[in-house]
Amino acid sequence: MGHPAEEMVKLTGNYMKLSIRGKMDNCENCAIGKMQQKNLEKGPKEKSSKPGFRFYIDIALSKFTSVGGSKFWFLAVDEATHMKFSLFLKQKSDVKEKFIPFLKGLRDMYGRRVDHIRCDNAGEK
Repeated sequence: MGHPAEEMVKLTGNYMKLSIRGKMDNCENCAIGKMQQKNLEKGPKEKSSKPGFRFYIDIALSKFTSVGGSKFWFLAVDEATHMKFSLFLKQKSDVKEKFIPFLKGLRDMYGRRVDHIRCDNAGEK
C-alpha cells in the first residue's frame, strides 16, 4: 500500500505550515520490503506495450483485519498500463476461488486473455 518516509512528512508539514514533532516508528513491512532477496530468473527483456498481456501479482498479509474480516490482499499490476487491481481475502487460500473470475473479468475488460503472469511463488508466511 505504501506511505511516505519521515523526511517527506516533515517537508509536507513545513510546506503546509504545520508543526510536526516527534519521530515516526519504523514500519516492519517497509523494512521487509527493502530486504535483499534471492534473485528471480530474468523475465522478458522488452516490456509489454499491449494492455492486459502481462501481469505481475502478489499476495500480502496485513497487520490489521479489515471491517469485512480480510487479512490478505491480492495485487495485480498490468505491465503496459501500470493499472493496479486488488482483491481482499479473508484467508490466503481464498485466492483459488477468486482468481479465475478475476481473470475472466480482465478478459472482458481487455477483450483478450492474459498471456503472462509473473509472481514470486508466494514464499511469504
